Amino acid sequence: ERFAAYIVLPMWSEGLPSSASVQEILHWQSNTMEAMYSRIASSIKQKKAKDESFQAKPTDYLNFYCLGNRETAKGNEATVLPKKGTPEETLWRTRRHLIYVHSKMTIVDDAVALIGSANINQRSLDGARDSEIVMGCWQPNHLANKRSTAKGDVHGFRLQCFAHTTGKMEDTFREPSNLECVERINAIAKENWERFVQDEVCEMDSYLMSYPIQVDEKNGRVTAKKGTGSVFPDTNAKILGKNSWLLPSSLTT
Repeated sequence: ERFAAYIVLPMWSEGLPSSASVQEILHWQSNTMEAMYSRIASSIKQKKAKDESFQAKPTDYLNFYCLGNRETAKGNEATVLPKKGTPEETLWRTRRHLIYVHSKMTIVDDAVALIGSANINQRSLDGARDSEIVMGCWQPNHLANKRSTAKGDVHGFRLQCFAHTTGKMEDTFREPSNLECVERINAIAKENWERFVQDEVCEMDSYLMSYPIQVDEKNGRVTAKKGTGSVFPDTNAKILGKNSWLLPSSLTT
């Protein structure tokens, strides 16, 4: 059955990307991505065994993205330059900035939206610690059918999210499960990533970027994107993270 999942993550979790705790979180995150892609790759393999004409790859169904921005020095009002050799000086020179994704939101089939405050950690999910809240939106009179996705307010809200992050509003976005929509979103995200990492500083008005991984079409194995040196731009932090032997898993999973 045709489906598409678009998942937007922060480029790295809150904190220094090279720190042991963030690297541990990135390690488990990349393992989770690979587990998801592996299941899809296995299903594709089974389908191809029954139908030799069937052609598909895992990223036709599942994709991960992050948000980022660049801006030139035009209009800059800083009065003091950062010290040389510091991370601040690097960011001043490259003018790359991640846009941190803190929202916890799910939109399903343009019919249901869940927006909440809980993080996937012990503090939020324990039930006896942090107070959390979630809002659900569902319009029973605006549901998907065999011919079309739902066309209610949730559909409109999802389109606005697409427009806000891509800087575009296109008819292709109206049917997000279609392969054409997946390919168009991926093309926009790829172009934005290339602008984000290029040497020349530029203005960006579109912020959705491909998460810097690549996926093996045969088995779903996840590796760091080629050309990154396996690290995030302007850092020495590994994109796939690193397992820490010091931190217990209960703190980072």
